[in-house]
Amino acid sequence: MPSRAGAAVRLLTLEDVTPAVEAAWRDLARRAAEPNPCNEPDMLLPAMRLLPGGRRVRLLVVTDGDRLDALLPVLVLHRWRSRVPVPALVSWTHDFQVLGTPLVDAERAVPTLAALLQAPWRARQGAVLLEIEDLGDGGPVAAALDEAAASLGIRVRRRDRYERAVLARTEDGGLVGDDVRERRRRARRGLERKAGPVTSVDRSTDPAAVDLFLAMESSGWKGEGGTAIACDPATTAFFREVCARFGAAGRLEFRSLDVPAGPVAMEMALHAGGGAFHLKTAHDERYRAHTPGILAMVDHADRFADESVVFRDVCTGGPTEMEGRVWPGRRPIATVVAPLASPVSRGLVAALGSARALSSKGA
Repeated sequence: MPSRAGAAVRLLTLEDVTPAVEAAWRDLARRAAEPNPCNEPDMLLPAMRLLPGGRRVRLLVVTDGDRLDALLPVLVLHRWRSRVPVPALVSWTHDFQVLGTPLVDAERAVPTLAALLQAPWRARQGAVLLEIEDLGDGGPVAAALDEAAASLGIRVRRRDRYERAVLARTEDGGLVGDDVRERRRRARRGLERKAGPVTSVDRSTDPAAVDLFLAMESSGWKGEGGTAIACDPATTAFFREVCARFGAAGRLEFRSLDVPAGPVAMEMALHAGGGAFHLKTAHDERYRAHTPGILAMVDHADRFADESVVFRDVCTGGPTEMEGRVWPGRRPIATVVAPLASPVSRGLVAALGSARALSSKGA
């Protein structure tokens, strides 16, 4: 399928994001084929301003007049790999970027992605390939990318495949894994014997929720190791701004498991497109023996049947045995690599085709 005649591909800087561009970006997020709060303006703009390397990021966009049809944050690299000295566009990752799927218009996904792969040499700053890390595989965006590439005679390669745990309903509306959740409920009763009654508290609109979360996270091993959010002023400012932005839109979720002495576990999630994306968790180290973080996951599973969200994504790098059994659904994730459609790019990538750098793990 050829790309649309009116489509244009550009690389935008942070300074290029005018109010009109931001409005078009928000409109794209509403009609995207797949939701991804990480690539929405309320997360990506603060990240570009405040997180390390953010000022180097460019927004790879496909436009049609004032309309925005695709967006992906990328780094323009002069050397794709140390042993592969070719320029490339690589999706930007940071500690909060839990999903790399670009925002793509649902009704124009295939021609839009075809246009992206045919970006003019100058627009892509000479890059010969596009790499997207942590793409949601098996979904409409991945399928559209494969179809667009095939229409151009391009092969998309996949590597670093894995699956992560999700909560999602089966065809009959039920869930599996109840045996494991029952064992976790017994652990909850053990916590109650030590600390008193355990209750699930929705703190999504609680003004103190952010401070409670930051204090809990920094009081444990992350604080000792200097990796807690509160250990870095810029990261703290980023986290607070993201919470404020999504909170103002009613799309921020904070939930805690509390005992009479206070919270023992907290989870922060962002809502997008009917899904809940669990970005950060924290727990009180004093109750570590009772696995409060897993108990929080069990609590979500127990309440899931009565919720309006379509799915919950644990957003970790791959399910641990317990996460995978408590949240029994699976979401495939992969890094994809595609040559950009020009004679030079095709030739260079073809020459690299037998190199291990382009080999596809499991492809």
